[in-house]
Amino acid sequence: MKPAAGLNPTPDQQRLIAGRHHNPFAVLGPHRTTDKAANLATMTLFKPGAKTLAFRTGRGEEKLLPIGNTGLFRWQGQASLLPLHPLIIQENSDGSCFAFYDAYSFQPQLSDEELHRFNFDTHWHAYKLLGAHPQVIDGVAGTLFAVWAPNAERVSVVGDFNHWDGRVCPMRSRGDSGVWELFLP
Repeated sequence: MKPAAGLNPTPDQQRLIAGRHHNPFAVLGPHRTTDKAANLATMTLFKPGAKTLAFRTGRGEEKLLPIGNTGLFRWQGQASLLPLHPLIIQENSDGSCFAFYDAYSFQPQLSDEELHRFNFDTHWHAYKLLGAHPQVIDGVAGTLFAVWAPNAERVSVVGDFNHWDGRVCPMRSRGDSGVWELFLP
């Protein structure tokens, strides 16, 4: 698939590609436009090495267009076509395919109350808050990762599943709490 004409990475996307963006959820995942009358949405994914990306809708598949040669893919269309948690179909250049749910479509899972108790040393079970915990969210099974890294500029989940590329699964900063989290389906 050829990149769409005129699709170049924005400054926020360039920071994400470089591993320097502190809020990946501002760039990645689904975003509905503020214009309710237009009923439009966008979705951006960062999958270096992917040949094509698409997601399933009630009427078939919608393709995401590559943004240059950056590993970023973007879709724009009617918000009604975008599921709450899009199931992404990825095809690689070797012909292999697999499906996964977009991690950046999930809301924060740690409550503000839990984070407040953690910061004021009144959370007696921090081991239940931090670490890797299997969970089912909105019917989607995965693992919630949470770490305390108050001085970090960026924190990522890495492993064989993302070729140890720290840019691919950046976590969400939970502000002044120092906690970073990401639910990976």
